[in-house]
Amino acid sequence: IQAISNYLADWARDLGAKCPVEVVANGVDLEKFGDKRYEIRDNIKQNFGIDKDGKIVITVSRLVKKNGVADLIKATEFLGENTHLLIVGEGALKRKLVLLANRLGLVDRVHFLGHLTHEELLQYLHASDVFCRPSLSEGLGNVFLEAMAASVPIVGTNVGGIPDFLIDGETGLFCKVGDPKDISENIKKILENINLREKLIVNGKRLVEEKYSWDLIAQKMRNIFENL
Repeated sequence: IQAISNYLADWARDLGAKCPVEVVANGVDLEKFGDKRYEIRDNIKQNFGIDKDGKIVITVSRLVKKNGVADLIKATEFLGENTHLLIVGEGALKRKLVLLANRLGLVDRVHFLGHLTHEELLQYLHASDVFCRPSLSEGLGNVFLEAMAASVPIVGTNVGGIPDFLIDGETGLFCKVGDPKDISENIKKILENINLREKLIVNGKRLVEEKYSWDLIAQKMRNIFENL
């Protein structure tokens, strides 16, 4: 059995797997996720009416309960008026989430981008200050790795496969599940502490380069097949 995270590997064992269980995560195309392109950042800010000094938090996910998007929208209430949330993705909860943002008076600061191509997503990641997905459950969360490769510091929950790559205070920050106030506090730490921010960016990018490149993932899969 090949699992993409230690969480899923343990799940397989708990279900009674007697065969070898190997963890081989999904990979990231490191060549595609280069340095941030700030001209894109300026253009995106202009398109959404965000001040030049404004901050951008981005989340990328299916709009379903397990991804905690409602909690992130509620967390935006506790962030400064100059902080905007970009929500990338579609899903069954979109209408309810739009209504929630409107009810909280965040219609000007919460932006629903819908489905994006991979190239479009990359541009928005490059424009963002923080990536956050306060998941209730998570197999791995490949978009966290893509954000790290794009030099965007991450905030996530200590669930599922996320602890495989998120070391609190080193490669990202943990927030509590279902706690908008705590989510906002961890986002603020990154926005307000430049030393912490740079540490998370450097460590996160290095981790992805050392453990999640497709070349490394391919070699791990090759080793599995050769040993069958």
